[in-house]
Amino acid sequence: MRSIVYTSTQTRPITDTELAQILAVGREKNTVLGVTGILAHKGDNCLGILEGDDAVVGARFGQVRTDPRHTNVRVLMDESIEHRSFPDWSMAFQPIDPLMEQVPGFSDLFAPGRPLDPAAGLSRARGLLEWFRKHPLAPLTSRSAEADEAPRTRAINGAILALHDGGVTRFSLEVAAAHAGMTATEVRAAFPTERALLAATVERWTLAISTPLTPLMAEKGTVAYLHALLAAQAEEPGLVELLAASLVSAADPTVDGADYYRSIYRRFRESVRNGLAEDVRAGREPETMDPVRGAEQLLALYDGLRLQALLTTDTDLVEAFDRAATRMRRGWSEQYEQPTYWDIPVAGARG
Repeated sequence: MRSIVYTSTQTRPITDTELAQILAVGREKNTVLGVTGILAHKGDNCLGILEGDDAVVGARFGQVRTDPRHTNVRVLMDESIEHRSFPDWSMAFQPIDPLMEQVPGFSDLFAPGRPLDPAAGLSRARGLLEWFRKHPLAPLTSRSAEADEAPRTRAINGAILALHDGGVTRFSLEVAAAHAGMTATEVRAAFPTERALLAATVERWTLAISTPLTPLMAEKGTVAYLHALLAAQAEEPGLVELLAASLVSAADPTVDGADYYRSIYRRFRESVRNGLAEDVRAGREPETMDPVRGAEQLLALYDGLRLQALLTTDTDLVEAFDRAATRMRRGWSEQYEQPTYWDIPVAGARG
C-alpha cells in the first residue's frame, strides 16, 4: 500500500455547502476505490492524506494536482506502508453552520480543546496531521507558490520535517534534502553549512509557533503568553531539542552563528521584559515586581523546565510551569528581603 501526504492552497474561498458536497462526493468515491485518509481545511491552507493501493492512490493524487480549486500542491510524504493509519475517508474544517458537523465523514479536528491525538506518534502521516492541526500557518504550508518553490524555503521545510522525525542528533544536510525533495547540492547552494540551515530553521519554526500566540501577551499577560508558548512547544519535541542545541551554540563564541543565536535570545528576553512592564501598567502584575528581575525569573523557569523535559520522562512541562509561575507571582506581591538563612561560613575564612 501507499501513503501520500500533501499540502495545497485554495484558489478561492469555499463555502460550507461546497465543503459538504466535496465531503459527500469524495467519501463515496474513495470508499468505492478503497482509499482512506483525510482532507483538512484551515483558512486557505489544506493538508490531505491518501492511503490505499499504490496505483489508485497515485491516480487520486493526480486528480488533486489538476483540481482548479487547489494550487501550490506539494508532497510532504510519499511512502509504502503496511497498515493504514486512517480507517475511512473524512474531512475536517471549521463550519459556520454547526449542522455541518452532523454530515457523515465530518471530523472535528479543529474543535477547541480537542486533546492531542494519542496515535500521532504511530505514523508520519498522523504526526503531520497533528502538526497541521496545531500550526496550520507554519512553514509546512505556504500561501505563496513562488515562496514555496524558493530553494531556501524548501530547504527549511525539509529541515523542519527532518527534525520532526529524527531530532537534532540524526540531522544532516543530506537528511534535510531528502525530506525537501532536493539534492544535497541544491540545499548547500542555499545554506552552505548545516549550522546555517539550522539557524534559519530556528527562526522560521519559532516564529511560526509564536506569532499566532503573541496577541495573548497584550490580552492576558506575559505569563499567559509563556504558558501558551510552552504548551505549543511541548507538542513539538524536535523544536524543543533544536532550541536547547541553539542555546549551547550561543554559549560558545567560537561557534559559527553563536552571535546570531544570542541576538535571538536577547530579543526574546527583551520582549518578556517589555511585556511584564506593560503588565504592571495594566494592573495585571503588582508594582512591587521589577520587570528586569521578573524576566530573569520567568526565563530561568521557562528555559530550565524545557531542558528538564528533554532529560526526564515524568516532567509535565505546562503543569510544572503553571505551578511554579503561580507561586512566583505571589512572591512578586511582597517586598524583597535579603535572606540570612544562606549565610553559610566558608571553610578557612578568618573572622
